[in-house]
Amino acid sequence: MKQTRSAPDRDYDVGYGKPPKANRFRKGQSGNPKGRKRSEENFIAVFKRLATRRVKVNINGAVKTISMADAILLRNYQAALKHDETAMGNMLRLAEYVGETQDQHDPKVVGLPLFMPERFESTEEVVAYAGIDIVRVGKQTSE
Repeated sequence: MKQTRSAPDRDYDVGYGKPPKANRFRKGQSGNPKGRKRSEENFIAVFKRLATRRVKVNINGAVKTISMADAILLRNYQAALKHDETAMGNMLRLAEYVGETQDQHDPKVVGLPLFMPERFESTEEVVAYAGIDIVRVGKQTSE
């Protein structure tokens, strides 16, 4: 005949979500000791990590610590001043990208202020002034 173990005297419930005290995790011990696998960094994360890395540069005899992105822009700027065509092209593309080549006084480039609208008598005047097309969706009613 088989011997059955009798349950020791317990002063707490054992069941779903309540394991016996002997089988619980010890304090300070993780339930997943190896942990979750780290995912590989994507291109943007790698770029940001490298661009924000601090490097020492010598500027007019003074050693300064600046970010890698600042150092690259500074070297490109210095090369452009020494008539390096590639560096000049890089600086001009960067200036165009950030909007430094736009005429800030031309309202067609910058746009008209939104807080001072002109008065228009009809929708057609607004469309003609703004140079846009109106697309109507749904039922058309005769006017």
